[in-house]
Amino acid sequence: MSFRVAFASTGEYIDQHFGSARYFQVYDIEHNGHSYIGARDATAMCQSGCEGGFDHLLKALNDCDAVFASKIGQYAAAFMISHGKRVFEAAGTVEGILAEIRDVNLLGELWEI
Repeated sequence: MSFRVAFASTGEYIDQHFGSARYFQVYDIEHNGHSYIGARDATAMCQSGCEGGFDHLLKALNDCDAVFASKIGQYAAAFMISHGKRVFEAAGTVEGILAEIRDVNLLGELWEI
C-alpha cells in the first residue's frame, strides 16, 4: 500500500503555513521507500485570513492522502478533514518526516489534528 503526501515546503524544510503556502512538495510513500512526484504551485490566496476559502488548495492536493504544514488553522484543518484529507503540523526536514512516516507509522499516530 502506498500513500501520497504533500509538504508545505519551498525545498528541504517544512517551512510554510498551510493557507499561505506557495508550494507543496508531493511524495508517494511505501514501506520500503518513497519517490518524489513533484512540486505543486498553490498560488497562495491567504495572507492574514482566508476569506476566499480553501477550494484552490483542495484542488491542488486532491490526489494526496495527507498534508503536512508548519501550521494550519482550525478552519482549514476542518475543511480538509471534511474532504477526506489527513492534516498534520510538523517541523523539520521533509526527508526526516518521510523517514518517520515509514519508521514509526506517523500517519497512524503522531501530530494529527
